[in-house]
Amino acid sequence: MSQPSIRVIKTPDVDIVISFLRSRYNLLSEAEIIKLALSEKYQKEKVMAVEQNIVLREKLNHAIEEGGKVGDKLLAKKGINRENMTEQEIYDTFIKPHEHNP
Repeated sequence: MSQPSIRVIKTPDVDIVISFLRSRYNLLSEAEIIKLALSEKYQKEKVMAVEQNIVLREKLNHAIEEGGKVGDKLLAKKGINRENMTEQEIYDTFIKPHEHNP
């Protein structure tokens, strides 16, 4: 069974990259260098995606925490303690007074 292949046009930019990598990996062929470069790029992108996901989760958790603090202050102004309330009761406290009936 034959393996699929990919053709890469050797532009001056591609040639510069291959020449640079050949100096580091002088025992590899051009095809092996390209496979190595693609593999390294893929691994780097995977790591970056995980790191971005961690940062995004940290920002989300921070926003939720800060939102809770603001909500507690607003409830405190109304003399209400969030500890004894359900999520629906909190929602009703903030949203219901602002809804407009047609």
